[in-house]
Amino acid sequence: MKFAARALMLVCALALVIPAFADDQEKADKEIKKISAITADPNMRAVVNRTLADMMNVKRLDLVKERQTMNLTYGGVFLAHQLAASGAKMDDIATQLKSGKSITDVANDQHANWKQIGNEAKKVNKKVDENIEKYFQNTKKETEKNQADDYVAQDDHTGADSGISKAEYADAQSRYQHLHDMASSRLPTGDANTLNSGQGQYTPGAAAPSAAGGRH
Repeated sequence: MKFAARALMLVCALALVIPAFADDQEKADKEIKKISAITADPNMRAVVNRTLADMMNVKRLDLVKERQTMNLTYGGVFLAHQLAASGAKMDDIATQLKSGKSITDVANDQHANWKQIGNEAKKVNKKVDENIEKYFQNTKKETEKNQADDYVAQDDHTGADSGISKAEYADAQSRYQHLHDMASSRLPTGDANTLNSGQGQYTPGAAAPSAAGGRH
């Protein structure tokens, strides 16, 4: 009788834990896709690259090389670094990806802490938003950072980047416009008019001379 009661308690506990785990993964996945989607615009890709490099303490061009080697979006390379921070080896992650697994499969195989990953992804997106506003407020200064780091947005792409859905593009467009408008509202009238005339369009895959710089 006691065994049956304990077994029932265990089943009930699992019934509560599994949905919570799935919910944590869903929330983390949403934040990770948000990181990736905004990079469809080359100017924003430069911002995300610099933000992640700063937050993860890696060189910008090393980050480009990593994601190209593993064929990951920026959200994917963020997740790979989260797994590495929890003890996984980047070479092992790369090997599993080459075997046909997705980065999410690799994370689940390693029993990733999706709640923690989701929280970290939120921090990244918050910092990305701050840096996008700074880009809009002083594009020249932000572009000079790309040149100093020898970063070229047009050279920073992977096959995985084309996997962003139409809904994610639409969300990224809204995010871009919101941040553009926020930046504009904080500038003097003359500067705001200049900003509105040249930086108000989210352009997936378009040439982005203001993000270019350095050597090819």
